[in-house]
Amino acid sequence: MSKKSLPSHLIPIFRLLLMTVCFTGFLCSCNQNPKNSDKKSTGPKSPIEVNDQNDSHITCWGIGPLEFGDDLETIAEKVGKENVSTDSLFLEGDFDRLITKVWKGTPKEITIIWKEVKPPFKTVSTFEIAQEDSPYKFDNGIGIGTGIKEIVALNGGEPIKLYGFGWDYGGTFIDFGKGKLKGDLPCFGGVFQLQTEAADAEVQQVMGDQEIYSNAPAFSKYKAVLTVIRISEKGAE
Repeated sequence: MSKKSLPSHLIPIFRLLLMTVCFTGFLCSCNQNPKNSDKKSTGPKSPIEVNDQNDSHITCWGIGPLEFGDDLETIAEKVGKENVSTDSLFLEGDFDRLITKVWKGTPKEITIIWKEVKPPFKTVSTFEIAQEDSPYKFDNGIGIGTGIKEIVALNGGEPIKLYGFGWDYGGTFIDFGKGKLKGDLPCFGGVFQLQTEAADAEVQQVMGDQEIYSNAPAFSKYKAVLTVIRISEKGAE
């Protein structure tokens, strides 16, 4: 019996289909890993692989690798459980709540104050740094040790407001007034220290439970620097 030949008008279509199948097979073979190729680990990444633990930036989203969206479990995963510890917060001499410290006792120490007063800790209220040699800074250079005059300059020359020195909340930042930093750093908070033991008239004017301004005569005579930086989603409290 003679074989029937493919109709001539279908030959081009058949050839096109054959070429398509062959080309697809070639692509599939190229995308397959060689049998003896090295396999990458699919296991969980270490904290160092996931986060840059040397990140020294302060932003209104967090400090270093820590962010406001983190809970306690996430923070432990980021920095390692061995770098997380529980501490106590005292206000006006009385116990207030439990807090968390990361890298406690090192220049990188960060304190986390939670909105929750007891575990589980899910919501960050405030991040705080206070180590004298802390590496963390805002992009504009503000960090621990920055002088009040430098901050006023960054604020466009507008005086800043803070509480008087020498009591429980002495030197605590209040606001940037109408200055540039009001919009740039709405999350900013902190504490200043007046670096003098003098008790002259200028110093007496900025002491005690009162609101004072950075254009007070004492700040022209003596230096005041940031010793604590706090950031919160609501700004200084």
